[in-house]
Amino acid sequence: MNVSECGFYFIATGQRFLEEATLSASRIRDLMPGYRIAIASDLMPPSGIFDQVILIENAQYSFADKVGPLLRSPFEKTVFLDTDTWLCEPVDELFSALDRWDIAMAHAPMRRTAASDTPCFFPEFNSGVIAYRCNEAIKSTLLLWEKLYRELLQATGVHDDQPSLRDAVWQSGASILILPPEYNFRFIMPSFAGRGAVKILHGRNSDYEGLAARINRSGSPRVFLPRLREANGRSFEILSLPGRVLCSWIRADAFCAGLIGRLIDGLRQRLWSKR
Repeated sequence: MNVSECGFYFIATGQRFLEEATLSASRIRDLMPGYRIAIASDLMPPSGIFDQVILIENAQYSFADKVGPLLRSPFEKTVFLDTDTWLCEPVDELFSALDRWDIAMAHAPMRRTAASDTPCFFPEFNSGVIAYRCNEAIKSTLLLWEKLYRELLQATGVHDDQPSLRDAVWQSGASILILPPEYNFRFIMPSFAGRGAVKILHGRNSDYEGLAARINRSGSPRVFLPRLREANGRSFEILSLPGRVLCSWIRADAFCAGLIGRLIDGLRQRLWSKR
């Protein structure tokens, strides 16, 4: 693999997202120093982190800023990362995968969130980690994604970019590799990790290093609930008889946690309204 043709790519409009991208890129510098890193932004990032800065003019500060600049990646093989990502381990293999596939993404945990003519068996993809080649198939896919996104936004007012990404990939001729959750671990919602290490964390956290250590403490299959109140009957169940007994206790704790959380939220709202 020719590392000179590979690189990481961020898109960040606004100071908050630029700071997040800088933190994520700094982690890449530590883990994978031989790779170049580019950013598309409406602001100038700190020096010494990014090898190339692509200016975004007339920023919309929404998903609309994301789709178009993907076409402007300066690399033949690109790993695009949302600003709220953090590498636990090197991911050289994502670039190697692009020798065989045009694009690689993980399933979105929500799977399917919008009505569409795309068949139900074709999932929605999370757009926070995308490895792709800059070839004609992908250029056509990205242009179609941008077109479908703007049409959906105009028709429904929905800003989410993933439904249109799903439709664009289905309609395109691009070959796609489905990444396992370990390469786009959405720890902010109930998540499952298989055997081995989680490679890329995706979500906001004040201590990524500590979180990575906890998640990767075991290499066995793991289930994560980021908040106790999510252990409810709709999304949390243990199927064995002893497990169901344990589950009832956990759900009781979750109910209490949810009740306390609602009380605290109500108190905060009341105090805020008096300011």
